Amino acid sequence: MTCNGCSDNLFRNLAANGAQNIRINYLQGHADFTIDYGQDLTAILAKIQEATGFQITKMGSNESITILTSGLKNSTALTQVELDGVKEVTILGKNTVRIQYNPTIIGARELFHKIGNLSVGLAPPQDDRQLASGRKRFITLLIQTTASFALTIPILVLTWGNTHVEEHTEAIIALVLGTLVQLLAVPVFYKPALQSLIKHGVLELDMLVVVAITAAFIYSIVAFGYLMSGRPLETGAFFETSSLLISLIMLGRLVASYARIRAVAAVSVRSLQVGTAIVVEDGVDREIDSRLLQFGDIFKVTPHSRIPTDGVVISGVSEVDESLVTGESIPITKQPGASLIAGTTNGSGTLIVRLTRLPGKNTITDIAKLVEDASNLKPRVQETADKVASWFLPTVLTIAAVVFVIWVVVGVKLRNQTGGQSVANAITYAVAVLAVSCPCGIGLAVPLVLVIANGIAARGGVIVKSAECTERSRKITDAVFDKTGTLTETDLDVLAEDFFNNDPANARAITMALIGDSQHPVSTAIAKHLGPDIQPSPLVTDMQSIPGAGIEAFMSGDRLRAGNANWTGSEALPEVCKMLDDGMSILMVTRDSIPIASYGLRTRLRIDAVATVAKLRDAGISVHLVSGDHNKAVQAVAAAVGIDRANVYSQQKPQEKQVYVATLMAQPGKVVMFCGDGTNDAVAVAQADIGVQLSDTISSEVTRSAADVVLLSGLSGIPFLIEVSHAAFTRIAFNFIWSAIYNVFSILLAAGAFVRIRIAPAYAGAGELVSILPIIITSLTMLLLKLRPA
Repeated sequence: MTCNGCSDNLFRNLAANGAQNIRINYLQGHADFTIDYGQDLTAILAKIQEATGFQITKMGSNESITILTSGLKNSTALTQVELDGVKEVTILGKNTVRIQYNPTIIGARELFHKIGNLSVGLAPPQDDRQLASGRKRFITLLIQTTASFALTIPILVLTWGNTHVEEHTEAIIALVLGTLVQLLAVPVFYKPALQSLIKHGVLELDMLVVVAITAAFIYSIVAFGYLMSGRPLETGAFFETSSLLISLIMLGRLVASYARIRAVAAVSVRSLQVGTAIVVEDGVDREIDSRLLQFGDIFKVTPHSRIPTDGVVISGVSEVDESLVTGESIPITKQPGASLIAGTTNGSGTLIVRLTRLPGKNTITDIAKLVEDASNLKPRVQETADKVASWFLPTVLTIAAVVFVIWVVVGVKLRNQTGGQSVANAITYAVAVLAVSCPCGIGLAVPLVLVIANGIAARGGVIVKSAECTERSRKITDAVFDKTGTLTETDLDVLAEDFFNNDPANARAITMALIGDSQHPVSTAIAKHLGPDIQPSPLVTDMQSIPGAGIEAFMSGDRLRAGNANWTGSEALPEVCKMLDDGMSILMVTRDSIPIASYGLRTRLRIDAVATVAKLRDAGISVHLVSGDHNKAVQAVAAAVGIDRANVYSQQKPQEKQVYVATLMAQPGKVVMFCGDGTNDAVAVAQADIGVQLSDTISSEVTRSAADVVLLSGLSGIPFLIEVSHAAFTRIAFNFIWSAIYNVFSILLAAGAFVRIRIAPAYAGAGELVSILPIIITSLTMLLLKLRPA
């Protein structure tokens, strides 16, 4: 894809042929879509491939492994092998086969063992799929561009040099070489432009180039015919114009292709995947390709090495640097029971780890997928760029036609030229206008910046799930925070425990039954405090979670409640009043409104909470705290982090948090961000202009959550995201301004508006390079800013 017109045309083709959930990434040159299983998949894919001209790869939900064989015979034999867990075997080449399998049924090494001599080993590891396809396109374009210049240079030497070659011989050589260059342009320009026009009735921007080079080439052939017949035209042939035009435009696209690869590679998260792992089998260490890891494996992480995939430490202690994945700059101590993230770097200790997720389906893959999905979505500013580009082609064609007519009239009426001379001269101006105009800058202006910005954010532990967020974050006027697990740590400390009857053991058993399965931070803290020795009472039944209040159940016909003091009607109890005065969070357990037990908990502020609130306020952003906890606990946290009392609201249920956010959003000019830990504030996260979720890891639940942004780096990721957004917007604005300035002045120069100064048609092809180079350089400067969370 060379322009946004290509991606729009591709979308129409896919939709017309039964594709659904279409997501196109113009910058990276790929599209993801789904097909209804009720349809003839093979026929539809063949139809789509024919209509679009793009290669199609079927993406399965199973693991896949690519292996080498000794020849086509063994490759074919592999397709006949029937093994439990093997879903599909595809021959990719004479010696290459891809096997899709279910890793919960058969492991990679087990699969290798069972196919025996049919395989000679693993195929070389492949690059990131998008990088690999980008490099393939770049190499193809490099070969075409090199060949074009190799054929064009002799034409230039003959035309512009003092070679003393006989005129007819020179013309014949130029015709042959110019025709070969024209043939090179067929797959690059003619095929996509004509295919779009004939099959779908759509004029693509490649048509500008096609019209320009065709006009120059056909005129040159006519002039060549007159020369060979002994009646040469005064202008002569100009094969150098069409040839140099093609070569220079190809060079511009080659540079753009390289810039795309450079941008994607520079921020690629998939590059963090480690190629090898040390598995421990029967006490023996063995280094293997990480693609051969399977469920049940125990692997060793040596000092100062990267972790091959997600797992849980079973022995050893070490500090792990997670900054490349989560943005957390301080190494984290890992000991037995701690989770490890693929791609992070081990410290000086040795760790023995039980594998929990396979390479290709681990945290690295999850983050990369979220970043790629965000790049596939068009923000509003991209839609604006697309609208501008859609008007570009008819506008330029109209201008070229007007320029042609004007110069014919000028030649005949004012310069006393013959009709042939006027037409020949007018063609050069029209060709120059068509060739010099370049919408490619408009096409690259937004996606190139956003891919880099989202990649930088991901490397800093901020996963942006919507490209719209990268654009809008700089406009945030109000930041609304939840308290527990957001401004404070997820883990709470139980500081007080009171019982209101003479049977503490029964009270603890009832409490454990009520809160044991809850994931709310208060529940998990109390469950941890009670310990594994406390068994939940089996008499507790019919449990129901009440968002913003607590948990309700029944025991022998009595109603049980575990929740906040207000909901349980316990605010007046002296024990509760004391804990409230001390700023503790409260969990009350009651039986038919009679108190059984009370727990006082205190949270610790997140290490970056105070600094984050201060940075937001310094940036002119109003900071709010909305919590379901009681007023004194909420006010204590607000005072500690520096939030004004007027912006603090306590005892708010999830729906009330949503209403609060909606009320702010209803005010003119407000852009509201809500940040929570995802426990019971999903509705508020979904309501906000920008919903932010704090998470220690990327999981399927996080991927499916309503949040637009996931913070792995803690609260410091919020000012970091705003900083990235400002940097991105500055570059997008420059890119648009430059594209406008370039196209206005280049078209005026090419059209001869300044009479004495013009762009000759032979050099007009350099316009593509001149147009996109400043945009590429400006966009890539984001990589030099070294943006990181504080």
